[in-house]
Amino acid sequence: MTRKHKYIFVFGLFLAFISWMTAAYYWDKLPSVIPVHFGVDGQPNSWADKTVFYVFLIPVLQSLMLAGFAFLYDRPQYTNMPSTLWLTTLSKKNREQAFGLIRSMLTGTLLFISIIFTYITYMMNAAAMDSSIGLSPFVMIVLVAGMLIWIGVWTVKVYKVTKQVIKPKTAKKVKRGGK
Repeated sequence: MTRKHKYIFVFGLFLAFISWMTAAYYWDKLPSVIPVHFGVDGQPNSWADKTVFYVFLIPVLQSLMLAGFAFLYDRPQYTNMPSTLWLTTLSKKNREQAFGLIRSMLTGTLLFISIIFTYITYMMNAAAMDSSIGLSPFVMIVLVAGMLIWIGVWTVKVYKVTKQVIKPKTAKKVKRGGK
């Protein structure tokens, strides 16, 4: 694992810890009914009784996603990137180059998801305390759009590397078949 990727994973773990601590901190302070869904305008539009499930759902999901990203980082061939299983048949150098790009994409995506989930955890608890508070649509759009752009850019990078590796092998097969 590269140093930069380690820092991102540690920061993602820190943000998951913050989400857990936020939920635990607010547990005794929350009213008996809490927001469980926010509308497009960022305001709570669905409420439910305060239960362990609803208060800790986002931190649990955040922790599960962190574990999932750690697994995919270790085994990038299991990502749903186009042709990642095919990449396992390439030479070690070419495979590691593509897997390095996939790992960079995964760590960046993890960073975005960790920030989004921590933000939602905090704002959900804040909205429970003051119903005039909600998620900022601007913040959510910026975070989600940034994550989608990140994923798109890195998907194209992986595709280009894969295409460059495939091209010479395909060209050789065509020449042999034409003789």
